[in-house]
Amino acid sequence: MSRSVVVLLVAFAPMLTGLAACETPEELRAADEAACTSFGFKAGTPDFAACLQRESLWRRYGTTFPGWYGPAWYGPGWYPPPPGMM
Repeated sequence: MSRSVVVLLVAFAPMLTGLAACETPEELRAADEAACTSFGFKAGTPDFAACLQRESLWRRYGTTFPGWYGPAWYGPGWYPPPPGMM
């Protein structure tokens, strides 16, 4: 292989791997339905719909949770914020 081919492979391999990790809305819905079914909810019930909504919201906002110790400037959680931060 020529050097330019190797450079192209190294450049595009992470992008192709990232695209492979993408899920379609149908796949996300199927995963949510499987999760709610595994929790014991029956399809077509209001509880099942609420479970689907919670799963969707968790996927959207679950990664933005600052953690049990609060925002990073709080330190390990039991110190007050620095003066002027709040």
